Amino acid sequence: MKRVILFAAIALTWASCGNKTKATDDSDSTAVSDSAAIAEEQNDTTPLPMFLYYMNPSYMQTVYWTEVGKPKKDKDNAEFFDGIYASWSLQDMSRRNAAGYTKMLVGDNKWADIKYLGELIKNPDGEVMYGGELHSRPSIPSPGLRYAFVNPKDAPKRDYDYGELFVIVHQDYLKTRKLLKVESVEGKPMPKAVVKKMEEKYGMKASHSMICSKIDGRYTQGFIQFVGEYKKAPKDKNSDYKKALALEVIMEGDNIYTLEVLGYYDEESKSCTWNADDGGDYCATGIMAAFEGPDGLELCYEHGAPESNTVGIFRIRDGKIMETQYECYHRMIDEQTPLWKKDIAQLRKLYLTDSNARKEHPLTKYRFLDIDGDDIEEIWMRDKDDNIGALFTFKDRKPQLIAVETEKMKAMFYQPVNKKGYVKIAGPAGGPSYATELYAIKGSQVVERFAMMELEGEITDAELNGKTLTKWEAADYLDKTSSNKNDIYLYWTEIQQNQ
Repeated sequence: MKRVILFAAIALTWASCGNKTKATDDSDSTAVSDSAAIAEEQNDTTPLPMFLYYMNPSYMQTVYWTEVGKPKKDKDNAEFFDGIYASWSLQDMSRRNAAGYTKMLVGDNKWADIKYLGELIKNPDGEVMYGGELHSRPSIPSPGLRYAFVNPKDAPKRDYDYGELFVIVHQDYLKTRKLLKVESVEGKPMPKAVVKKMEEKYGMKASHSMICSKIDGRYTQGFIQFVGEYKKAPKDKNSDYKKALALEVIMEGDNIYTLEVLGYYDEESKSCTWNADDGGDYCATGIMAAFEGPDGLELCYEHGAPESNTVGIFRIRDGKIMETQYECYHRMIDEQTPLWKKDIAQLRKLYLTDSNARKEHPLTKYRFLDIDGDDIEEIWMRDKDDNIGALFTFKDRKPQLIAVETEKMKAMFYQPVNKKGYVKIAGPAGGPSYATELYAIKGSQVVERFAMMELEGEITDAELNGKTLTKWEAADYLDKTSSNKNDIYLYWTEIQQNQ
């Protein structure tokens, strides 16, 4: 089920992102959600920290979550406009100050110098991209601000297959803030006295709690999760769902500060959920960076869940936790690499260089497959009637033609052997003759080319990389390389007419 998150103003899966709602109690131990206090606090207009999505030194950027243009209020968005505008204001603040973000926190309180490269809004086809998503492949672009390390040696020691979020700050931010040490201690329960006090306050029983971090030797951060329906939850006129309750908790000595986090309570199963696939357990929130500012503590957080990452800032102000939630990003999984118009044009041109190609049979659909198991996909294309096809390697988006299918010669695939994957193009070659071509792919390159002719089932000619083989050598090669067939599920992505 989907809903609109008021602050983000982007349609995302409700159970994936959850919802942090303003508390109703104004006592010192109560948290207040601060979605509207975006660009400034009192008279402080210093640009706020941002969250940079990093896969490798070539893919590091902030990812937008809303439109670039200033929103306009109309009858269709009047109810949500304040949240829409607040969200846009925060994103626009980062755009206006993009070049000033010069520091990236890379771990253990270590700063690395970064530089602004530019803004990315459109994909290679010239289309404006949709924000609010963290993609799983570097080949899939996102709208946002691109950065690079000033010194490449400062890059993390490894690349991240699915991307990680890092805190970056404007050069002016550190002039008035002190970076505090954050120690992860996830796994320990909250003190019993604290849990008991919260149980008494809310009239509910806690199912479990967890300490997640220690900050500067002064603060303890974690959460408490409760059992059952939270009957005192603020009413949401747009929802009939019963609410579940968890608390984000920050402790400083005897002071306890909390933030109410509302989820769903299913009365039939007696279960609570805050995020998609959370199994009924509230996901821990990690503190990515902690600062002592002119007005007190400021914590950059990431709330990771199976299908989302929510980022923002917690502040303790006037005895309360204030929260500025930037975005609940939808984390994309198992995405297909896109083919852009220029890729398709290049592949079609390469196909036509083969003698078996047919101009009257243009390639109109494609699918990706990893023939050699190296996590770099190859491309299989066909015409609309499956008469003609072609296979390409696609490493670094530089295609090389493997082979062409004809009306009679079709592709078959075989499981990798010694890191080599195999594709066979075979079929009748006229009369009782049968032709076989076998291509070995390793490291996304063709490393072996085998060709064979049979007459009434008897091998008559065979060669490997241009070297003639005996029929026994040919039979042995086929037995070793193509004995374990890999049945490929045939689903295709249709190429639009304007591509």
